[in-house]
Amino acid sequence: MAVYKKNNRWYIDYYLPNGKRKREAVTIPGVDASKINREDAKKALSIRKAEIAQGKFDIVQTITKPLLFEKLVNTFIEDYSKGNKKSWTRDVTSCKALGAYFGGKKLTQITPWQVDKYKSKRLKDISRLGRPISKATINRELACLKTMLNYAVGEGWLSSNPLIGYKLYKERPSKVRVVTKEEFQRVYEAASEFLKPILMTAYNTGMRRGEILNLKWENVSLSQGYIRVEETKNGESRYIPINKQLNEALKSVKYNASGEYVFSRGGELVSTFKTAFNAAVRRSGVARFTFHDLRHTFASVLVMKGVDLATVQELLGHKSITMTKRYSHPTPEHKRQAIEKLDLEVMDTYLDTKVKSIDSKTNVTARNH
Repeated sequence: MAVYKKNNRWYIDYYLPNGKRKREAVTIPGVDASKINREDAKKALSIRKAEIAQGKFDIVQTITKPLLFEKLVNTFIEDYSKGNKKSWTRDVTSCKALGAYFGGKKLTQITPWQVDKYKSKRLKDISRLGRPISKATINRELACLKTMLNYAVGEGWLSSNPLIGYKLYKERPSKVRVVTKEEFQRVYEAASEFLKPILMTAYNTGMRRGEILNLKWENVSLSQGYIRVEETKNGESRYIPINKQLNEALKSVKYNASGEYVFSRGGELVSTFKTAFNAAVRRSGVARFTFHDLRHTFASVLVMKGVDLATVQELLGHKSITMTKRYSHPTPEHKRQAIEKLDLEVMDTYLDTKVKSIDSKTNVTARNH
């Protein structure tokens, strides 16, 4: 900790309770900055040290101008989200909605009451697809807001997060859509030549959309028959075996490859294939499903074929087997076949025993007469 002078202003330099360094200009109410001297700075530093030691320090008092919400958004996205989160584009989307309401407000003006008003407003909004905004979408936005406010606390822009303990909407579990083999075949046949091997990869590996788009040839071994997935959601790499069907599809892609990415156009990374996928589903006449449903299908098919959940968990790249269970729902047909395997001999035995009991009682009655 120290005091120093810069551009005719005295500053104090100290460390916050969280270990971060803080530099603060010395100010005295009613005294011009040019009149403040070294002794004044030392006194200011002593006061800060005492506040920190006694647990009375409030960093907000050191901020001369409260930070606006827009400043937090820009700093959070550029300095934190892009560098630390693979889903940072989701934060950008959430911040657009949050900015429409909280824009122009100071961070100290964001309160649970204001967030309640935000939720009420969002429930009345209509999406660009003409549908009401879902509670799940609002939850994602509020989760982003809570994370940003935590970031603001860490940077010293807030003394505490006003949304600690704030409860989000309860969400219904999303419906699981398992695509049948026949449905997949129809969509595959209706797909473009570029999309076909992508569909084949998703169906046979359960890889996420982002993992497929970021897959590089250096991580594909057709000779040894495996894919090494590096660009994962949880940051941990995993290996997925390549079956014969997928091997043939990737060989065809490899023959015409022109870049480091497996699925590229002119050697350039492809950012999306959403339009092509939706068009293929529409042309096929199959009931609507999402590309992510192919991941659900992959897990469900493995479980229905008797593969243990631990193996499915490894293939999907889940840290928790609880998440794997959510992905591996059996189809109604599979449940029906399971029920039909029940042994009905128990019921037959019960019926036979009851009939014999009635006959025996009848005989006794006849003898008594």
